[in-house]
Amino acid sequence: MAPKSVKTVYIVGAGFSSYTGLPLTAGLTDAILAARDFGGGPSKLIVDYMSRFIRETFNHSTTAKADKWPDLEDIFTCVDLAANSGHYLGSSFKPSDLRTVRRAILVRIIRMLDQRYEEGRRKKGDDWLTLEAFFSTLNLDEVGFVSMNWDSVVERKLQMGLGGPFIDYKCEALPVAIPDLPDEDDFSTQVGYLRALKKYNGTIQLGKELSDEDKLKCVPLVKIHGSINWLYCDNCRRLYWCHPDQVPRIANQLITSDDLNRMEHMLGKSAAKKKATISKLRQTPPVLCFCSPEVVLGARIATFSYRKALEFPMFQKSWFAAEELLRDAEEWVFIGYSLPAADFEFKYLLKRTQLSREKPPLIKLVTGGGTESALMTHRNYRRFFGRDIKKSNSYLKGLASFLS
Repeated sequence: MAPKSVKTVYIVGAGFSSYTGLPLTAGLTDAILAARDFGGGPSKLIVDYMSRFIRETFNHSTTAKADKWPDLEDIFTCVDLAANSGHYLGSSFKPSDLRTVRRAILVRIIRMLDQRYEEGRRKKGDDWLTLEAFFSTLNLDEVGFVSMNWDSVVERKLQMGLGGPFIDYKCEALPVAIPDLPDEDDFSTQVGYLRALKKYNGTIQLGKELSDEDKLKCVPLVKIHGSINWLYCDNCRRLYWCHPDQVPRIANQLITSDDLNRMEHMLGKSAAKKKATISKLRQTPPVLCFCSPEVVLGARIATFSYRKALEFPMFQKSWFAAEELLRDAEEWVFIGYSLPAADFEFKYLLKRTQLSREKPPLIKLVTGGGTESALMTHRNYRRFFGRDIKKSNSYLKGLASFLS
């Protein structure tokens, strides 16, 4: 069976997702720390823990605002380089502690992205409607996406329009669903294994990849840094994806009992709300892999570190898939992506793919954020792609200007 022909690849960044109310990269720390004002719950617990870590390692007050915090890239880089090499980061944080810090930050980001999306869905402002208008114009038989984001905005919009999980992540990720939790007040029943996710009029067999026929019905969505709705097995190395509505459950899954012990040790357990939250999280049943009742599923997300851990199978497959899409598509449309220097691996992939083609792609740029910001992004693209960035194909007033 001939592979699906993708004529247009949309390369989307944080600016694309911001149409649903998600923060831009510059506002990510502020959005994370918003949980300080929560009355309780996992997000507030995690932010309190993160604040203590920042105090111990970067010498800031536990109440320091986002503009005083180090960049997330600096935090993740220090944590990852130490933890991945088996070293301490100061005498208070051994490698296992640092892995807890990393998971805690990831969980807070996952929760924040889900919360902000739900808030945007309730409000349905002008930007939200603009993004819906964009998806309504797509010929889904001829488009694909390369997402630089962890969020599930593209998935949610595609599923909203199609009524089903018509998505192929191009990295052999298997569609599954997490069983419903038992009653909130009764955590005695183990959740156990995942179950198959209904697709079309049938059921995906557990452990089976999509058929070639199913793949032709799917929109390719390559996420080169991972996704908040993915679960990974360190034993059989299979990757699973869940419906975005189950993201809060995945967030709970990523905080282990050992992590909670470390948080409790650092924060103390004098506050009743903290103690109750830790107790409830500790009782949440784990989600297990099909391969063994002993293996708890985790996450694999490439953090904001300047040295991203991309050696895992799903990332390697995703990067090959991104290159294939970019090599064959007639158009590359960049939306809400500033082409930052930190993404040097992806910029290299873009350049080598561009230069290896017999016929260069038509490149379009969609950006916004105000005149000065848009012009700066345009200059950045112009320096990297040269005269292939044409004025006629540059839309500097956001997605609305692209659609008009």
